[in-house]
Amino acid sequence: MKKKILYGLLVILIIIQFFRIDKTNPAIKIENDFIEINNPPEEIASILKTSCYDCHSNESTYPWYSNIAPVSWWVKDHINEAREELNFSEWGTFTAKRKDHKLEEMVEEVEEGEMPLNEYTWTHSEAKLTAEQKTLLMDWVKEVRETAKNKKDKKILHLNNGEKWGANIETTAGIERMLSIINEEIEDGRISLYAAMGQRLSIEMETIFAECTMEGDAHDQLHLYLIPLVEIVRDMEDVEKEDTAMILQKDILKHLNKYADFFESA
Repeated sequence: MKKKILYGLLVILIIIQFFRIDKTNPAIKIENDFIEINNPPEEIASILKTSCYDCHSNESTYPWYSNIAPVSWWVKDHINEAREELNFSEWGTFTAKRKDHKLEEMVEEVEEGEMPLNEYTWTHSEAKLTAEQKTLLMDWVKEVRETAKNKKDKKILHLNNGEKWGANIETTAGIERMLSIINEEIEDGRISLYAAMGQRLSIEMETIFAECTMEGDAHDQLHLYLIPLVEIVRDMEDVEKEDTAMILQKDILKHLNKYADFFESA
């Protein structure tokens, strides 16, 4: 009876060898690769390649035992799950929010010893991280995360370390002229005058852009301030309903008044 069971298991083992896994790696777009995008130091890149990329990228190298079922099935499932959780080859396709979350998870899992997995380092001893390598990797990932956060913050209008940004006199004068225009009263039923107001504001904005001499972060912050204003002014130029025009007039006035909260003539 035992022999029959053994023969049966042997037959099953032989049969399942015909069910091969697909070892074809997905196509790689180098511009989306994590290392290509973040340009880490050579030592960090080496750690990532050795300890992370084999499962968490489209550059997987299948070991010899991946030719033997059912172990091969486990290997394939492991790689598929790893890529689904985090695929470094597709980093460039992630949203900023997802990138930040994945960087946070990387630090946590390395710090807690969850990555790389023990099942992987048993057969890939070179992938096991030393205490020094863990510290290097975590510190670098934290730095990447902080840099990304700072870049994001620069896209939000803010003060210069609590102080107003220095603006050239021409820019401030242009904003003051726009304030004078937007504060003009328009009689009821004169919708055409609102459109004309929008056109005058648009001309002033073109002058501001042409005469601006600001540079660096101050220039970038002015750009963040002006872009929403451009859009509202364009709406005013094309306005067709009086109630809409009145709302736009208030919105433009509110935005123009905000200028003095962030900028002053240098």
